[in-house]
Amino acid sequence: MRATIYRPGVETARHRQLHILFDEYNRNFEKLMARPSATYASKCRKALLQLKKVAQKRGREILELYAPSLNIGKEPINANKHASRLTADKQDGRPWQKDNAATDDRKEDSGKE
Repeated sequence: MRATIYRPGVETARHRQLHILFDEYNRNFEKLMARPSATYASKCRKALLQLKKVAQKRGREILELYAPSLNIGKEPINANKHASRLTADKQDGRPWQKDNAATDDRKEDSGKE
């Protein structure tokens, strides 16, 4: 099932901050692998802790794009392309279920004889 999105995604300051922190972590990790030291290990750890904090806040921002409770009265920007087909099936009474019901009736009739 495809999620309904109410607002377009935006590159926020937190997104850019995440990008910078991730680059910093990668730089320090590569240095740590090349020249093991407590300094690079502590820098990696600090970058990861900051990444965690910023990622949680960015996650909340992203969830606002999907949460119907936070977007009451707004129209979704991505219309569900299957909605028209599903409503048409409901109006037709789902003919494939009628066919199955008819075959079940025939099976019951043949069993009585």
